[in-house]
Amino acid sequence: MVYLVLAVLSTFGVAVLLKVSELKGAPSSVVIASNYVVGAILGWAFVLWDGRLGSNTGVSAMTLALGVGGGLLWPGTLYVLTWGIRHFGVALVGSVARLALVVPVLFAWFFLRELLTWQSAIGVAAAFVALYCLSPLQRGHLQAVNRQALWYFPLLVLAMGTVELWANLFHTFGQADENFLFLTFIFTFAMIFSWLAIWRRRQPLDKAAVRRGFVLGVPNFFATFFLLESLRSPLFADHSAVVYSVYSVAGVVLIFAAGALVWREPVTYRSALGVLVAVGAIILLNNF
Repeated sequence: MVYLVLAVLSTFGVAVLLKVSELKGAPSSVVIASNYVVGAILGWAFVLWDGRLGSNTGVSAMTLALGVGGGLLWPGTLYVLTWGIRHFGVALVGSVARLALVVPVLFAWFFLRELLTWQSAIGVAAAFVALYCLSPLQRGHLQAVNRQALWYFPLLVLAMGTVELWANLFHTFGQADENFLFLTFIFTFAMIFSWLAIWRRRQPLDKAAVRRGFVLGVPNFFATFFLLESLRSPLFADHSAVVYSVYSVAGVVLIFAAGALVWREPVTYRSALGVLVAVGAIILLNNF
């Protein structure tokens, strides 16, 4: 449970730092690319500390494939997200993106054949209700939907959900002693691909954005690391759907609380209901 709490706090830290960068007007692509630099440095530092580079065991093909694939998928999903925000607005895109939880949950149920108790099944359903209530979606936002939405929003949910699922894919198919290599490959290749994209667009570098990205890289690295450790915990053995549901809902509640308390964002009856439902979902999911 400690690892899951740390994963939630780390992803909350990522959200807060991204919010601050947005308010400061920092270019998101530079912030994200810089974050991968620190993530890669942390990864290689842990690999050296773990003694993997000094051994003759090599690297499994699965770890390398998932590392390279994640390095492409993570920045690629960012571009999908930013494209949608430009065309449909942050409220609509952000609300739909929260449905990404369905991907790791369906993977757990249909591929891993995880069995849930009735309490945890209700908890997962309540988690989706809470995410909906806590979303900023309003009726006026739906006016932005057009024919492009027919392919974009399913793609967004699939891409975001696959990013969240990536840790469980390694947990399922990878080697446990290569977790640092897995993370290191993801951040290293994501760094390479994202900086190549910036170079091709001839985008000017903002030093403040680079510094903010360096800070962001620390919680971003540990969010994935602690999520992976949570999936490996004996407490959550064969219950990855529970891990992902708690991880998503608790993170959203913390972000909502920070928005209301720090940035004075309005609290509606629907969002208050969402918090209550989220608390109930977390309680139910802790009785699996």
